[in-house]
Amino acid sequence: MARALMLTNTEVAMTDANTTENGEKKVTKSIVPAKYAGMYKDGGSDALAKFINEECKGTDGFDYIKFFDLCRENGLPEDKVNHYAEQVESKRLGSQGRARMTLRNMLATIARKTGELKGLDGEPVSIVLPKVALAGAAAKAKAEQETASH
Repeated sequence: MARALMLTNTEVAMTDANTTENGEKKVTKSIVPAKYAGMYKDGGSDALAKFINEECKGTDGFDYIKFFDLCRENGLPEDKVNHYAEQVESKRLGSQGRARMTLRNMLATIARKTGELKGLDGEPVSIVLPKVALAGAAAKAKAEQETASH
């Protein structure tokens, strides 16, 4: 009995996105897996992403100097900000994405705790972000901890 392999629409799209018209594999410098490539384009679409993009707009797109200044303005550790700034400055492969992702997550922690961040002008801006939903091992550990405390 013959068995057919069926690709989902997502798998077909991923295959199409990763091959040329001749069926050859496309060569990319991106360190982001193809299935995630478009999901976080332009830094995302939540309130924090919009705030960061608005504050860090430059004449040629996203201005990393402004981004690092924004991180400092909001009290992120200088050594962390400098670490990523140096990587971006040296044009290390994937450094821009790592800087935006990691420092953005640190800003998100502050925004979740305080409900606001400071703009580059030092003025507070209200940022409402949903709580992070725990999943997998973290959710299981929390459930076990809550069960043990009762």
